[in-house]
Order: sequence, then structure tokens, then C-alpha cells
Amino acid sequence: MEEISRNNQDRAEISIKDQIKKFAIDSLYGFNTIILIGIGRKLGIFDYLYEKTKSISKADIYNVAKFTLDELAERLNLDVIYLDAWLHLALECGLFEIDDLNKKSLKTAPFVYDLLIDHNHISYIGGTLGAFYNIALAQEIMLKNFKTGKTMDLLKLPGDVVKDLQERSRRFGKLIEKIFTKSFTDFCKNLNKQGSILEVGCGYGFNIETWAKVYEKARFVGTDIDPNGIKFAQKLVDQNKWNERIKIYKISTNEYARNTKDKFNLIILNQVLHEMNPNEKYRRQLFKDLYLLLNDKGILLIGESVVPDTFAPKEPFKLYDITHKFSEAGSSRFYNEKTFKTFLDSTPFTKAEFIKEKGIKFWVIRK
Repeated sequence: MEEISRNNQDRAEISIKDQIKKFAIDSLYGFNTIILIGIGRKLGIFDYLYEKTKSISKADIYNVAKFTLDELAERLNLDVIYLDAWLHLALECGLFEIDDLNKKSLKTAPFVYDLLIDHNHISYIGGTLGAFYNIALAQEIMLKNFKTGKTMDLLKLPGDVVKDLQERSRRFGKLIEKIFTKSFTDFCKNLNKQGSILEVGCGYGFNIETWAKVYEKARFVGTDIDPNGIKFAQKLVDQNKWNERIKIYKISTNEYARNTKDKFNLIILNQVLHEMNPNEKYRRQLFKDLYLLLNDKGILLIGESVVPDTFAPKEPFKLYDITHKFSEAGSSRFYNEKTFKTFLDSTPFTKAEFIKEKGIKFWVIRK
């Protein structure tokens, strides 16, 4: 109790003015920004600006998309009154700026094109924020589940919603790849020479796409049980002409393990484990299957939101992880560092390293 009192005394006093700014102003800007981004993605506005701008020279510090209201209305067949209201609020929230007042043209604010529109940019967060828009749409379902305790089946959500939710993991996967490649140089050199990589729960193929562009000589297999995700992932493979080295299968991990003789140097689960059946027996069997699929000197790479206990001491910037927990409450089961170590002890794996760098956390697991 003394420690709690001392911590409370050390905390800066919060005024009612601070709280008004937080809840009535800052939160409204944030809420409106999420709504604007979600609508911009759904209407194809951001895709249009991407296609228009991607061919322009990238000599500037950041890329800029320029356009007019009438241009968007005509090209995308949108109502001018609604589009004007959307653009007005987007100007107020800082997504766009006036480019030429006489021509009534607009442009993206600094770094907005890179952050929200160019999905190939390393700093792209449009998928993450677009997923938050879908969380808002799911509130009616969540309200009912508060009373019933029912489980939400993520695969029964509309395909475009699931795709947006998986885009939330795209940036996370890119950052993990960069940290992993930098930290395990010898392993990764061999991986790129003649390696084989399995992604379990490959979904829409965003993470395989990331790794395939870096490991150009590696062979990949992606598995998932979502037919919509598999179809989209196969389309990515076809578009990039990767058919000779990347195979996509609609199959469960257990069935694949029972029917293949292949062994892999690297097995990846990127934001997948928490969505799998929460039953401990099921998950132990999953890890037995992964153990059989992994080479003796291979690595199992688990990228997951690490969610602390509700009443654990507060950690710096856990907003995204806890939001992830809230958005998938009732359909997912997350681990923290301690509970995942306990779970691993019940599997055949014997070595595990918890990597933490710049807010990104993942597990490197070996036999």
C-alpha cells in the first residue's frame, strides 16, 4: 500500500481542463480520423489517389497526391454534397491541405500519402486504422455478446472486413521481418540460398508477400482454412509470378502435417495463434504438428500481441495490444510473456527466445 501511495504522489495532478481536452477534443479528432479513413478506403478514394500518384518521381521528402473535389466525384461516381462534407472534415482533421485556392485543388498533408495511401511503404498504417473503422461497425454484435457471452466467428464476417483486419497485421509482419533478418544473419543467409518457409494461417497473403520480396530464392508454402483469404493470396502469387516457388493451400495445419513429407527451415505464425481454438489440448496438438514440420535446426517464429493481465502494473504504450484484445474479445485468446512460457513448457519445443525491439515483440522457438 505504501508503494501505491508513493506512486500516486509522484503522478502529476490532472486537471478537469486536461480531461475535457482529452475526452471532448482529442478523442473526437481521433474518432473522426478513423471514420474518414474507413470511408476513404471503402469508397476507393485512397486507391484512386495511389494509382494516380505512384508513377510520379519520388525525389521529394515525401509523396503528395493532388486532386480536386470534382475530379473525385467524376472518376469515382460520388455524390458531390457528401464528398464535400467528407473532404471538409478531412481538412479539419489534417488529412489534406488546400493546394491551390483558385483551382479549389487539395493535396495530402505531409506524410499522409506514405502513411495512409501507399500500402507498399514501410511506414504504412492505413490497414491498421482501416481495421479500427471495422471495429466501430461491429459494436452492435459486441453489445449483444456482452449479455450472451457468445463467441464471434471472425470467418463469418464479410470478406472485405476480414481483409481489412488482416491488413492491420501487415505492418507488424514487415517490422518483424526486418528485426529477424538483422538479428539472425547467418540463419537468414542460408534461408535465402535454399530455404523453405511455411506460413500457417497465411490468410490474404500479405505476410508471405513481405517475406517473398526479401527472400527471393526461398520456397514458400501458405496454409489457411479461409476460402476468401486463400483466393486472394493466390491472386497475389499469380500477380507476382511466384507460382514456381510459392504454393497456397486451403488446409488445416493438422491435415497438412499428416499429408506432407516436407520439412521447413522457418515456420511463421503472424498474429494467428490468438485466433485459433483456445482449447489447450488443441493448441498443444498444433505445436506437435509444427514440431514435426520443422527441420531439426529450424526456427518457429511467433508474432503475437502480448497482452498483460488487466490488473498488472501499467506498461508503456500497450494501447494497440489491448485494443486488439477488446476488438476480438470472445473469439480470441491472447498470452502474456509468462503464460506463453508456461504453455511452451507443455509442448515438445525446448528453446525459446523472446525478442523485444522498439515496441515489437515476437518469439523465436527451436527444438
